[in-house]
Amino acid sequence: MVVLEGPKTLLNTMRVFWNHKASSETYTVLPGENCVIGIQTKGKILLEDGKVSKPLTKAGVTGILTGSRTFSNEKDTRSILIQISPLLLSLRISVPMNELKDQSLSLDHFFSKQELSEFLSDCEEAELKNSDPNEIWQKFWKSGSIKEDKEPFLSEAISRIKNSLGEIGIKGLAKDLGVSQSSLERGFKSRMGLNPKEYASLVRFRNIFKFYNSSTSLTRIGLESGYYDQAHFIREFKRKTGISPKKWFYKNSETLKNGGFNF
Repeated sequence: MVVLEGPKTLLNTMRVFWNHKASSETYTVLPGENCVIGIQTKGKILLEDGKVSKPLTKAGVTGILTGSRTFSNEKDTRSILIQISPLLLSLRISVPMNELKDQSLSLDHFFSKQELSEFLSDCEEAELKNSDPNEIWQKFWKSGSIKEDKEPFLSEAISRIKNSLGEIGIKGLAKDLGVSQSSLERGFKSRMGLNPKEYASLVRFRNIFKFYNSSTSLTRIGLESGYYDQAHFIREFKRKTGISPKKWFYKNSETLKNGGFNF
């Protein structure tokens, strides 16, 4: 875990690690609360969209996802992955986070050719030496200017939404924070990529996997995760995965049992 400059909360923690895919495979990425920056030092990753396979750039970022995405990789693909809150990433790049939502874009959209070239060179050297990628990422992150956080109420809003399990009124939240609802929604859109209501929905969805236990009924897990009732749980789950909770957990039972998902 890496802690860098940014909002003085746990939101400024990043996870930086190597990811090695020894064999070619196709896998699904669930909606999550972070952006993911990926640098392939070996092999290739592709975005699967129906019958179309779109190769991702060697160095890119996938914004916060509101629905599941399917990817595939070539045999022996090795990547450095950085999981980072969009709130923190927004202090390092000038593009609003809503333009990154549900998108996978090349890093050359956001960083200069020179700093990106140096970063990729450092990543390739780290791959050869099998060294820790954290230092490389910290060097890259600190090489550019980090903007002042002029909306500190956003990190507090995110903490309150998470602590409430996504069950919180947005109008009341804005009032408690001493800002207008429009200011709160505008800040979320530009710094998180989602409005507060959408973010609360995402928090509830991620709660499902935090509370999941094969011996507990899905209805109970849904209620514990912040859904009003079974219908609400099923409707929102299908919106994010394309299938019902019952079908999804049946389909992925073995993968869950073997710890195949990184929640």
